[in-house]
Amino acid sequence: MATAISLQKPSTIDWQLQPPGSKSITNRALLLAAIARGRSTLHGWLDAEDTHHMRNALAALQIAVSETEDGALSVYGVGGALPSVDPAPEVFVGTAGTVARFLLAIAAASPGRLRMDGTPRMRERPMDTLVEALCELGAKITSESGNNCLPLDIGPNPDGIAGGEIRLKRPASSQFVSGLVLAAVLAKAPTRIVLEQGTPARPYVDITLEVLRAFGGTAEWVNENELLVQPCVLEGTAYRIEPDASAASYPLALAAIHGGRTTIRDLGTRSMQGDVGFAGVLGKMGARVRQTEHETTVEGTGTLRGGHFDLSDMPDMTLTLAVASLFAQGPTEITGVGILRHHESDRLAAGATELRKLGAQVTEHEEGLVIEPPRDGLRRGVEIATYKDHRMAMAFSLAGDVTILDPDCVGKTYPDYFQHLAQVGMVVHRR
Repeated sequence: MATAISLQKPSTIDWQLQPPGSKSITNRALLLAAIARGRSTLHGWLDAEDTHHMRNALAALQIAVSETEDGALSVYGVGGALPSVDPAPEVFVGTAGTVARFLLAIAAASPGRLRMDGTPRMRERPMDTLVEALCELGAKITSESGNNCLPLDIGPNPDGIAGGEIRLKRPASSQFVSGLVLAAVLAKAPTRIVLEQGTPARPYVDITLEVLRAFGGTAEWVNENELLVQPCVLEGTAYRIEPDASAASYPLALAAIHGGRTTIRDLGTRSMQGDVGFAGVLGKMGARVRQTEHETTVEGTGTLRGGHFDLSDMPDMTLTLAVASLFAQGPTEITGVGILRHHESDRLAAGATELRKLGAQVTEHEEGLVIEPPRDGLRRGVEIATYKDHRMAMAFSLAGDVTILDPDCVGKTYPDYFQHLAQVGMVVHRR
């Protein structure tokens, strides 16, 4: 394993890339396939740390998942709630929020027992709103630490969950809403989820609804802040997973920052992922952008401009934009992303610290950052701490002329990331 990777600015960028499959879609599809009836085949899935945690959890629950000769995943679903396993399995979720929140919800709506734990950082990440809502529906969940964070003991709950109405204020994560949608498929009656103050990162909830529909489920927005989910038996299906739009932001931003052109195949305006809209952010900064239904191209123009950007619908793009802002004319203000304080790191605090190392003046707010680019150019050779956070590593690599510490953390979602940077001459040394 590499402890550091030293980078330089790219030589020539003229890329046609297909990033790995979407983590968000892969883990939703795996779990829905597990509770669907019959066989599902998942094409284009992400082979990375977060999805390994989901596969391991399903294996512990005796759900059969295997790779086919053509590289797809074959999942044999149970046609309803997760099976009871004796002795009760212990599931380790690492730092994977999609596993912790989504599996918790499905397991809480199932009759058996399950113990769930994660890394020290995952033990700090909020779970309380989801735990309380599931218990209100009839789930049996015990927090070992008493704060409704991991580790959690789930079940037994032979009666399942009832359905009905759940009211939330503004949850700390859209994953809480998605988790409730998934659990509601197994409820005894329809479930109405009322979001009294909306939800952060709403496009991720829309991803959940779209993947659920592909397996025959019915869930929809009945108005701006209310969801209605119908219980049903899902059906196994052949499903193709899109490339990860969050992962695509890095090679796209690289072209905008350093010049050249990046084209991402199979990811365009028809994508269900909200982060596909980040190309438009780069366009507002001054890059040249062309987006068709199935392809996105960004070309650098030599000039980037700062501005005000509300990223509440695409918070994972914050660090990518923050590093791009180092090369922009004028300040950049990023708002609407307070949710990032509860991710793999506190991405606002961590991002501000590393941006200052590079010479930027940064004002940190509860919901965002204001970034003044360095007046005399970026400091060269700076060592960037990654805080065990894949997005810190990938975003700050875009600066070039930096050393990324603990680079293997990118294995969480984009294991080949630095190999791709090597294609454009950025990787100087590994140690």
